[in-house]
Amino acid sequence: MNRATFVSFSCNANLDLLPAGSPFKAVWTVRNSGTTTWGPGYTVAHIHAEKGSQLLAAKASYALEEVASKATVNPGENVEISLEMTAPVTPNRRYFTDWQFKDPRGGLFGDIIWLRLVTTTPLPKAEEKPVTGSAAVNNSKYIDDHKIPDGTPIQEGTSFTKQWVVKNNGDLPWTSAYRLVWVGGESRMAGAMSHLVPAAQPGEEVVLSVPMIAPPARAEAYTSSWRIHDEQNRAFGDTFWVKIQSTANVDGFGIRPYSQNDPQWKTHKLGHGPKTLGEFGCLLSCMSMMLTGFGETYTPLSLNNVLLTRPAGQGFDGSNVYFLAPAYLIDHIKFYDNWMPLPNTGATFAKHDANLLSRIDQEIAAGQAVILQVDTDPTDPYTYGTEQHWVFALAKQGNDYLVLDPTDGRPVSLLTRYGYPGRNQPSEQALKETIKSALIYRSDKVRIKRDEQLPAAQPVESSPAVSAIGRTDDTLAYTGPAWEFGRMLKGVHDRANRHPLQADWDIARGRFESVKVMSGVSVEEMQNYQAKFYLCRLFESWNGRHVPVQDFVNTVANDIERLVNAGVTYYELHNEPNLTHEGLRYKGVPGSWSNGAEFAEYFMQGRKLLRQRFPGIKVGFPGLSPGGDAEYRFGHDAGFRLNDTAFVQQAEAGIRAADFLCVHTYYTTMEQVETEAIALVKKFRRMFPDKLIFVTEFSNPDPAQNIPASEKGKQAKRFYELCSQIPGVGAAYYFIISGSGWDHQALRRDADGRSLGVIEQMI
Repeated sequence: MNRATFVSFSCNANLDLLPAGSPFKAVWTVRNSGTTTWGPGYTVAHIHAEKGSQLLAAKASYALEEVASKATVNPGENVEISLEMTAPVTPNRRYFTDWQFKDPRGGLFGDIIWLRLVTTTPLPKAEEKPVTGSAAVNNSKYIDDHKIPDGTPIQEGTSFTKQWVVKNNGDLPWTSAYRLVWVGGESRMAGAMSHLVPAAQPGEEVVLSVPMIAPPARAEAYTSSWRIHDEQNRAFGDTFWVKIQSTANVDGFGIRPYSQNDPQWKTHKLGHGPKTLGEFGCLLSCMSMMLTGFGETYTPLSLNNVLLTRPAGQGFDGSNVYFLAPAYLIDHIKFYDNWMPLPNTGATFAKHDANLLSRIDQEIAAGQAVILQVDTDPTDPYTYGTEQHWVFALAKQGNDYLVLDPTDGRPVSLLTRYGYPGRNQPSEQALKETIKSALIYRSDKVRIKRDEQLPAAQPVESSPAVSAIGRTDDTLAYTGPAWEFGRMLKGVHDRANRHPLQADWDIARGRFESVKVMSGVSVEEMQNYQAKFYLCRLFESWNGRHVPVQDFVNTVANDIERLVNAGVTYYELHNEPNLTHEGLRYKGVPGSWSNGAEFAEYFMQGRKLLRQRFPGIKVGFPGLSPGGDAEYRFGHDAGFRLNDTAFVQQAEAGIRAADFLCVHTYYTTMEQVETEAIALVKKFRRMFPDKLIFVTEFSNPDPAQNIPASEKGKQAKRFYELCSQIPGVGAAYYFIISGSGWDHQALRRDADGRSLGVIEQMI
């Protein structure tokens, strides 16, 4: 059997900015994934000319030995296919070229190898000069956020100054007649609607500044957009914006809320260890909040710095802050030990107190301080140090506690964010299982002021949902923007191996309300599914290489443009970034980020660049590969997975900045559908109540391929049913219609187009 599987692609030119008529060399690495040796008689042929594929090479067909790195390719071996090509001579156009292998009998086989390019102005000849005079134009280019990156939490009513680094990349100088003018978004953030632009010659970089005030707190972020106008009030160049998360003012408690992810300190090293405040600074941030309630003025950064100067045993042990540190630092504060409500909660250095809830209530009522240890992922067995998190107890509210969460510095319900999902149990037992331990501190001269007017816990709960076991689940709420369809759409993931085929349209058309496509699909191919809503995953191949964010954006932007014009608004930026073959730099594998925090920065920069080019689109944080640290092999892809829970914690700033959130979840039994798989979606619903969720991949991967197709269909139907009961889920996409090597998860056979028997049970 002849089969060919794409492995990687490289080129000696930037295909997104390729001068018209210029030569370049394209190299594809392909694996012989069949059982037949390739040799004499095998060719590489140009295809799809009738669909617009351009013949960019000298010939339409090459003998394998002409373009391959080896004349004979055995099963399992990789081979490089190199083609010398020339860009078309018409500038400012997008072109593509498709090629495929042919066997000695002329039969096409294997993955299509392809590329896309955008032509620019041809390289000037020596005698040509740039255009000047009346053709000179104004232009501006966004370079960086100097202050207040997207998603920064700022307390309502707080003054701040947003600053952008901007380049004059036009032909004309900016004078005192130029202004930075508000063009959209929240107008209340800035008092004046226009501001002076610094003088700048062409090629110079300047800093634009706008003084602002954080509006009233709400779940949805605030955005304000600005653009430079010339002396005739004509707008030009990039649009610049600020996006902040306005947090609640809880001064009624005499406590200043802090977020460990505040850009002012999140990247600073915590204590003497390797971790940062953003990664592991929850307890230090809670201590800082506590100290403000006791009349002190520490921030997480200033407390970190002063504890670094304390003697051994009084500040830090590596990145761990000692529980006694505040008492060593400040005379009037005393530490009254660490207590756990159940005999074995998983907490270390804690004593058991069967009446701990009463003790907590008494301390709060007396104006003292309680810091609670919780589990960041209640759906998994608790692992101290990995899933450990600390929150500051503000007040008792009914059968729950209102807490300040240092993740974002906002008041939230303890049970809503960290309670165990899907358990029908008395509230006292629920609290005991949620609280792993409690640190108690007292001051002998100051009491924390707890007024009667308490801030509302965030999120505000909406209509209850029905849980997987059929009871009302009042811990789930969606507080974000309304979803245009008002309910979850049943969706399916497009073909895995690039272009959809007629058999894909035949099996999916009319059965699914939504289809998730890959960037690279043509508008005609997408619309042949006849779905009411499309979501696009922005695709690039990492495979152990570094892809700068600008290169990624340049690559996918060419595909986005035609989809935007066809009405596609929602784009998932990348896929499973906690895997090494998807860009994770880990265990010696090259990549573009080494943890969730670095990917969050990559995501936020990519989102900003994409929205500058396509202002109306929504960019979503991608689904992760679910599970703990592990070696993996998915089809032809293998490597290492970084724990998804840790990755989410590290990447929270990116998720907060995203327009929506994507989730991947898998199962192998009906029991796992109703417990683990649906619980994972609920976990993200609780963690990010203001984010519209798309389950962009779900299915039974059936590693042993021994589960009947009809049972897989019933499992998928049940998942759709349960997922539709979770508020704020836009769509769920079964993975996958088809694709070479994906028969174990597909709806149809790759070779002949016949149904595998799954779809008949699921829809």
